[in-house]
Amino acid sequence: MARPRGFEPDEALTAIKEAFWRGGYDATSMRDIEQATGLNKQSLYRLYGDKRGMYLKAIDHYSAHEATAAGVLLGDGAQGSARARFARLFGRVVDIAVAGDRRGCFFCNVSIDQAHRDERVRAAAMRGMEAMRATFEETLGAQGEAAPANIRQKAAGLLIAYLGLRVMDRAGFDEASLRCAVDDAL
Repeated sequence: MARPRGFEPDEALTAIKEAFWRGGYDATSMRDIEQATGLNKQSLYRLYGDKRGMYLKAIDHYSAHEATAAGVLLGDGAQGSARARFARLFGRVVDIAVAGDRRGCFFCNVSIDQAHRDERVRAAAMRGMEAMRATFEETLGAQGEAAPANIRQKAAGLLIAYLGLRVMDRAGFDEASLRCAVDDAL
């Protein structure tokens, strides 16, 4: 009879993502990942592959959760115009930064840290950002506030603004600067 797992794989993957998000790929050791997850190296390798495999899975994990979070704030159940929905999403970034979480966007961090070194990392980050852009397109299209011919371009512009805001967050811009950037973007 197989022994039941003493951990939740999703929780372990969240801990791996958090470790990489804090330290980046190179500065995050396997010991850091072991401490973050409470799992030993052998279990981690068996479940997620090598360190690079863990990194790639962490990017995909972030992508799924970030798209879900954005979807909640922008999706059909959300109230208000497209502008109001994007204001909530962008405002959430500012609120998180003001509360002290200055990690920025994992996609941005990954892109700067490793995408130029590894095609798989670049592709994973691009998939995540494309998913965000698609979510932005859906919101704009569903609200009918942008001309159909301009939706893709408008969504790309909003993605640039969103990612730029996340970089400003990571760089430590103050709340007033972040809120001003949101107002200008929207």
